[in-house]
Order: sequence, then structure tokens, then C-alpha cells
Amino acid sequence: MNNSKSGKGYQLRSGLFVLPEQEKRFVHLTAELQRSLPARFVMLADAAGQVIAARGEYNDANLVMLGSLAAGDLAASQEIARLTGEYQDYQLILREGQRSNIFIAEAGSHLILLAQADKETPLGWARMFILKTARQLAEAARQGTPSAQEIAEMEEELAGALSEEDEQNLAELFGDALDGLWSE
Repeated sequence: MNNSKSGKGYQLRSGLFVLPEQEKRFVHLTAELQRSLPARFVMLADAAGQVIAARGEYNDANLVMLGSLAAGDLAASQEIARLTGEYQDYQLILREGQRSNIFIAEAGSHLILLAQADKETPLGWARMFILKTARQLAEAARQGTPSAQEIAEMEEELAGALSEEDEQNLAELFGDALDGLWSE
């Protein structure tokens, strides 16, 4: 799910910069959660719903839509908790289904963790592993946050990566795509 053209990292819609070391840690932690829970599916997204990592069976679900819905669900639940005086860090939402349970957890201020586990997985066990992983993900996000100077340098490098010819080709591609869309 790497959005980076350079080896220095990339910025998510939520504003979080993800460095290569952080991304490796995110992938490792989601893989470890999938294995130890065990989970059918694990997804990590930012607070805006942009998917960072996904593992397991998601039955051709649209991950962009799933990330956005999970972010919206968590944001709504957090606001309900604030209004009722029950807000705390690392909130967890449980959706009980017929064959599986879906957990959506806050992983710090920038990340959302979604895990789907079989009904046979004890809820307390799942909750324990998911919250532990959420805290580890939040710590990984905090540890690698680049300085304002590093962010400015990365943005400059990315801005300079597109030549005028690339920009023209990109504009033509978008134009052709829009023309094709309207001619159907």
C-alpha cells in the first residue's frame, strides 16, 4: 500500500508522514496480529480512512471504501463517547456478526486498526490482542515522525520529481480518462 515514489516516505491524507521503517513495523504488527489472534482479516488505515496495510481474506471488498467507513465509524463512536462523558484513549468498537466479529480500534491519534475474527475466538482474547497491537502501532507512528525540516525536504523532493513532461502526460491521461468517461 506504499504511496511513496522516493525511499524517504510518504504523507497520508491525515497529515501523518510514514517512513519506510515505520511502514515495515506497521506491516509486521498487522501480520503478527493476524497470526496470533487468529484473524481472518486485518487492516490498518489512517484517521482519514486511507489504507496503509491489509492482510487476509477480504472477499473482494473495496478497501478504499472499507477504510473510509471504519474511519467514519470510529469518529462517530468517539464523538458519542465524548458527549456522554465516556471517552478514553484506545477506544474499541465491536460489531458482532453471524460468522465473525469485527473490531475497530483507535491506534493513537492518526491510525485505525480493523480486525475480523471468527465467532469462536473469545472476545476477551481478541480485545486483549487488538488493544496491545493498537498501542504498538501508535508507538511506531510516534517514534518515526519526521521533523518539520525533514517534511519540507521530502515535499521539495516529491515536487521536483515530476518534470514538465510528466505533468503534461499526466494532464493528458486525466483528459483522456474524462473524455472516455463522458463518451460512454
